[in-house]
Amino acid sequence: MKAPLHLFFPLLLLCLLGTGCASTTTTTPTMPTATAPTSFGVPSTSLQLGGLVQHPGTLKLADLQALPLITVSVNVKPIGMHTFGGALLSVVLQKAGVITQSNRKNDVLRKAIVVAGTDGYTVGVAWAEVDPTFANKRVLLAYQEDGKPLPQKDGFVRLIVPGDVLAGRYVSNVASVIVSDPATPPPLVQGQPTQKFSLTGQVKTARTYDLAALQALKNTQVTVAGTTYTGVLLNDLLQQAGLQLASKKNAFLRIGILAIGSDGYSCLIADGEIQPNFGNVQVLIAFAANGQPLPASLGFARIIVPGDQKMGRFVSNLQELQVVQLASS
Repeated sequence: MKAPLHLFFPLLLLCLLGTGCASTTTTTPTMPTATAPTSFGVPSTSLQLGGLVQHPGTLKLADLQALPLITVSVNVKPIGMHTFGGALLSVVLQKAGVITQSNRKNDVLRKAIVVAGTDGYTVGVAWAEVDPTFANKRVLLAYQEDGKPLPQKDGFVRLIVPGDVLAGRYVSNVASVIVSDPATPPPLVQGQPTQKFSLTGQVKTARTYDLAALQALKNTQVTVAGTTYTGVLLNDLLQQAGLQLASKKNAFLRIGILAIGSDGYSCLIADGEIQPNFGNVQVLIAFAANGQPLPASLGFARIIVPGDQKMGRFVSNLQELQVVQLASS
């Protein structure tokens, strides 16, 4: 018989705090504007942890309090300046053991973390956002606000995503945290230099882009680690194509983009990361570096994600951008 999760967490704490980020087993549309949730569901007293984790179950306040207390100070327009305290989402998921495919390099970077409140409000977070070795946003499952328990309307725990300007991913009354892979992984093959990539999935206008097509669009420069890349912002490309969105509040926060290389290597970028009025990470589809074409071995276009310390989402030989739903309901 398995131990209940609320007993399992404290036992794992000391032995797992130093482990890696995952346990491994085998027409321009209008720019969307995120707004903070204005309605609240039934106050939550526990959350369901599930999906691609080895130890699913129910988490209560005591389970989160057994983990290291982390504080994050934010100043966002809808709620003002506050200091939130709680458990890092990355640590919670480390303890649960994220299930990955061991034959796929950095498979954990494909994973979405879908967080829902008791009122059904749902958002998606890319694993790389919470991973200490990548974006390291210190995303919290917060149970304190300014040193006190959360207001009753926010439930026992609230999702806090530092950097989200309009707090649209600050989910109150968290009811569930689900880890998922939002699409079937592409086959792993011998990679080849690419000369075009396709934009597919939840877009109004799917199309194929080559070098000339990218050069014809608005170009942006982004400097990372001393290299200045030239290309097209991923958000600009998506705005041109138009997203197919459900009739849900802040529906674009439930969308992700899988960047896929010609060898099948792939990773997830959350749409909430790249919105200029939101996360505002200038993810670039680069076709030049320091004024020169990319080396032939990298293909004609490469994804550049500023802030990703280990550059695991710098996908070379870009073959496809697949726009996917992170939450089905």
